Amino acid sequence: MRLSPLARHHGRLVTLALAELEDARARAWHGECERTRGQRLALAVLADAGIADQWQARAYWDLLAYEGLPGEQETDARYTVHTRLTGLLRDWRYRAMLPDDDLLRVGSLMRRYAPDLDLQSGTDQHPCMCNRYEQLELDLVVADYDAEPVRPMNGGPPIVHPRDTGTVVRVQDGRRVVDAMSWGFPVYVRGRIGRSGQQLKPRPVNNARFDKLAGFWKRWAVNPVNRCLMPVRRFAEAAGNPGMMTTTWIAHRDHRSMAWAAIWTDDSEWGPVYSGVTTANAPQLQDIHDRCPLLLDPEEWDAWLTLPFDQLGRFDRPYPADRLVIDRTADLWSAKSRAPAIRGPGMAPPSTGE
Repeated sequence: MRLSPLARHHGRLVTLALAELEDARARAWHGECERTRGQRLALAVLADAGIADQWQARAYWDLLAYEGLPGEQETDARYTVHTRLTGLLRDWRYRAMLPDDDLLRVGSLMRRYAPDLDLQSGTDQHPCMCNRYEQLELDLVVADYDAEPVRPMNGGPPIVHPRDTGTVVRVQDGRRVVDAMSWGFPVYVRGRIGRSGQQLKPRPVNNARFDKLAGFWKRWAVNPVNRCLMPVRRFAEAAGNPGMMTTTWIAHRDHRSMAWAAIWTDDSEWGPVYSGVTTANAPQLQDIHDRCPLLLDPEEWDAWLTLPFDQLGRFDRPYPADRLVIDRTADLWSAKSRAPAIRGPGMAPPSTGE
C-alpha cells in the first residue's frame, strides 16, 4: 500500500489516533462508549493518512453506536461487535507498520473501564470467561454437600448459561440447604436509559472478580449469609482464534464435581440470583484463559460460607492445574451448547494430554 505523507511523516499523530480508538473499543465492550468528536477526528486522521479505507472508518463509527440486545443474545452480540472492532484496529496497525497491541496494555485498558465487574478476560481471548457450566444433578448435590432442598424443585438445565436457573448450596438457620436461583446479578452497566430514550435492561453479570469483592460486590460478599457454593461437574471456556473459537471443558481429576465459590442475593426484579467468584488462573492454563473460577475443596466449604470477610484472602489463588482435566473439543463456541453426553457419577471428560 502506498502511504500518504501524513502517514510517513506524522506517525505520532497516527499512533495517537489509534490509541483513541483502542480506548473506545475497550469502553464499548462494557456499554459505556459515547461517540465523540475525538473519535471522528481519529478516524479522519487514519483515512487521510491512507491507513483506513473510508468504508472501514464508517463501519467503526457505526459499531461504536451498538446498544445491546435483550436477553441471552447480549453476550455473543457484544462479542461479535468487539471482534469486528479489534479486526479493524489490527488491520490499521499493520498498515501503519506498527506492532500489534501488547497484551498487557490491552489488559490494562479493559480493566480501566470495568473496575468492579468481571465482564472481560483482560487478555486477547474471549472477552467473557466461563459463561456456561454443567451442573451436578440435584440428588447428587443433596448427597455430596450434605444439604436439603429448601423447597420442592427440579434440577434445572444440564448446562447453565447466564439467566438460566442453577442449583446452589447456601447456609440457612445454621445448616446447608440447596436452592435454585438465576445465574447472574442484574447490573445496569450503562444506566437505565439509552441514548434514544428507551428503557435499558440490566445485564446478567455472572462473574465477580475476587480482587473486586471489596468494591462493587462488598455489600453481598461481606455477609456470610450471602455466600454460596455452585456444584459444577465441569465448566467451559472459549479457546482459539476469534471467529473460530472452540469449546474447552474443564473438570476435576478426582471428583465428580467442583464447588465454585459464589455470592447471591434476592433481587427485587429477578428474584434470587447468584454470581461465581473468579481468581487468577494457573500458569499452565493461561493459554485458555487468564482467570478461573474460584474452586474450593470440601474442607474449605464451611470456611467460605462462614468466615468474616477479612479472612477470605486465603482463597484468592489459582487452583492447581494438575488436579484438573482439560478436554479441548472441536465444538465451535456458540450462544447455546448442546446437552452433554450422559456419564456415570465420577466420570470426568477424557483428557487430551494436559
